[in-house]
Amino acid sequence: MDVIFKTFNVGNGDCIALLLSNNGQEIHILVDCGKFTTEVNEFICNRFYNTIDYLIVTHIDNDHIVGLIEMLSKNADLEISQIIYNCYQRIPNNPQPWDEKMKENILRVTKELPIIVDLLEYKISEEKAKTLAEKILNNERWKNAWKREYTTSQSIPIELSNDMGKLIFLSPTQEALDKIDHLYRKLFWEKLYKSKASDYDKEETIYEALLRLFKDFPEDSETEISTTELTKEALLSLADRPLKNTSLTNQASIAFIWEKDEHRILFLGDAAPKEIYDSINRIYATSPKPLLFDAVKVSHHGSAENTSKELTSIADSQHFFFTGKTNNAPSIYTIARIVTAPLTEGIKSRKLNFNRASVDINLLRKNTDLQEEFNFELLSNTQYEFSF
Repeated sequence: MDVIFKTFNVGNGDCIALLLSNNGQEIHILVDCGKFTTEVNEFICNRFYNTIDYLIVTHIDNDHIVGLIEMLSKNADLEISQIIYNCYQRIPNNPQPWDEKMKENILRVTKELPIIVDLLEYKISEEKAKTLAEKILNNERWKNAWKREYTTSQSIPIELSNDMGKLIFLSPTQEALDKIDHLYRKLFWEKLYKSKASDYDKEETIYEALLRLFKDFPEDSETEISTTELTKEALLSLADRPLKNTSLTNQASIAFIWEKDEHRILFLGDAAPKEIYDSINRIYATSPKPLLFDAVKVSHHGSAENTSKELTSIADSQHFFFTGKTNNAPSIYTIARIVTAPLTEGIKSRKLNFNRASVDINLLRKNTDLQEEFNFELLSNTQYEFSF
């Protein structure tokens, strides 16, 4: 069996492809797309043959879905077998039309909601459509491919065809999704001022638009540190920094494992580390720890709050991939937690792969003493392939 794990440079966001091949058959998995670049388009056309078996949208943030909106806008012939996206997936039996009061309120907040377009007349313009939910719902094939129930850490693993392994979900918890739904209802009342007798048609579009435009979660912040004097002691100290809470949308991020026999790849999206730690310990209760992965996509671009020492104590790999960049991420704190963790048996060194560098990364690249002390390399690889 052949495996290609590929990350794309899509600016601040994520875009990851997993190509599985076995006995002449293939499985194509695309995870997020923050920006629809020429490289992403060519890969989908030339390596995926314009067919995606599983489109996994980890969560609702712009840097994970804006490129998907463009991809679907430009490629109406794209074949997608299954879409996993935790939007507001409650389909009413009797959709209610927009009444005049709702139209008035939508018009009143149009300047605040530029992402909602043509909803008053239920006309979706290919040029103007701005939500992923709209694009999916406006195409009958994609609408039918959209998995209607929420995907959570308790979801049954997906068994892939042709004996190509399975997808095991680690995050989010139902509690995290309930918090997002509560936030949506709060925003709905604050911004649209209309009581709902029941769900109405196209609810997913309003849900996505409100959360993307009005979320007021604080971004990760870090205390400025001097990285010019990095030492062994400094890295160990940085690794011990306590974590702060992650945002609600990140807590609701899908995270999962692709697994086939003894091989695994960990896709962390922007997930919170506690949920991942709890799920791995629950699902692999009888397995030795740390659990060894062929590759790990580090959570939330390597931000300071989404990788804990506890998580690095139970999940290890020779290949860590940092995608995109946001604020101070990739964070020196997260890098410190990964490289200072004891090497798992079978790993002689760790390779940290970045598709976007930072000041801290460039300084660490020059510090060969630290790389030798903790047995790690800093690389610019975006792809990892292996066969078994």
